[in-house]
Amino acid sequence: MGRDEERPGLVVTLLNVHRPRDRSHYERFFAWHATFYRAVEATSVTPFSPRAIDRGIAAITVALARLGHSGMTAPLRAINILQHRKTLDFVVDTISLRAEMHDKDKNSADVEELRQKVRKRVQDLLDTWEHIAGQKITLQYQREVGEAPPLLFDPLDPELEKQPLSARKFKAQRSLRDVEPTVNLWVRNPDGYEIEESEK
Repeated sequence: MGRDEERPGLVVTLLNVHRPRDRSHYERFFAWHATFYRAVEATSVTPFSPRAIDRGIAAITVALARLGHSGMTAPLRAINILQHRKTLDFVVDTISLRAEMHDKDKNSADVEELRQKVRKRVQDLLDTWEHIAGQKITLQYQREVGEAPPLLFDPLDPELEKQPLSARKFKAQRSLRDVEPTVNLWVRNPDGYEIEESEK
């Protein structure tokens, strides 16, 4: 809630002036707000893990192309990839170089494998974007202005399911939390016996 224009959210904080902790929070609100995300897991904890790539690569590719080329920046200029595709190779180079440099402990074979994987993924996204633009009269990055169809879709957008598979590659997450798959935990007591769920 709160991220959808049709369903705005409201957050209400109740503070008690007689509680020192509440009063401190109120008196130091600006400092607290400036460090709001300090307790949130940083998205860089699992950079370039398979799920992080799946969830973030489309948005990063589009953002870098849009902001890194002045002819692509305006909301309705997503269609301009038809003119500028050849000049967007810097996007592929930048993202693959970042993947190559992110973990100094990886051996050279693993680094090269990751770099090539990321390069192919970004190139595929740019090529698919060009293909999508070629089938449209107008195209915008997201629903920003007018009626032009968007390139990027929110994962919960009901229109996403109606799109062809190529367009679904441009699902842009608003968060990179939970980028790794879930794991099972088997809890054992001190005697080594597994604790049944009813006992937990």
